[in-house]
This record gives sequence, structure tokens and C-alpha cells, in this order.
Amino acid sequence: MRWLRYIWTAWKILWPLPYTLFGLAFLLIPIRGDRQLVYYRGTLGVMGKAIERILRRVPIQGGAAAMTLGHTILAVDRQAFIGTWSHERVHVQQYERWGLLFGPLYLGASLMLKLRDKDPYWDNPFEEEARRLEGTD
Repeated sequence: MRWLRYIWTAWKILWPLPYTLFGLAFLLIPIRGDRQLVYYRGTLGVMGKAIERILRRVPIQGGAAAMTLGHTILAVDRQAFIGTWSHERVHVQQYERWGLLFGPLYLGASLMLKLRDKDPYWDNPFEEEARRLEGTD
């Protein structure tokens, strides 16, 4: 039954692949500033000044230090990448579980929370799960 494990591993890579490729595309976007790509424990990190410019504009108070797209973690710098990795790794697992559905589910949950006068980031069940499970890897 070893082949089932190979199929499952391939599925966990392929199911969120469009998001992973979108994250890697940030290496190519013509934004002023340096970027670097690192591989760390099954994830790809894209970081640098160009990425910092993008993450500081996400709709979270103060911006974000990191953000996950599939198996790609965008981070403002190496310190933020390592510092947030256990939290972002939970999001990688969520992408492996939900695949192409993750984006609409995450955004839909945020929208519902906003309509209920709750915080679309802090009260999002995907973020709550990531905070609860970070560091258990």
C-alpha cells in the first residue's frame, strides 16, 4: 500500500498547486526591491523588500509579516519567515486539505465575520486554527 502514500503525497502537492504557483509568481512581478527564494521544511519562502511592500498593504491593521499561498510563504524578511513559520505551516496544511477551495472559503468566512461586526482576520476560523496549532509541528 506504499503507492497509496505516494498518491496522497502527490495530491497534497497538486491540489493547492495553483496557489503555490501564484505565490512563486511574486518572484517575477516587477516591483522595486530585492527578493529571495528559500526552501524550508517542505515550504517555499519568498521574501525581501519587494514582498514587504506588498504585505504591508494587506487589509490587516499594520499589515502582515507573512502570508501563505499554497506551499509558498511570502514574508517581509528571513526573520519574519522563520518567526511565523509554524503558524504559516498550519495554513499550508489547510491548503493541502481544502486545495482550490481554500481561497473562497477563507474570504467567505472573513466576509461573514465582517457582516457580523467581527474581525475578519482575528475571528476567522482558519486563523484561529493556525493560532491554536502553531508550534505543534
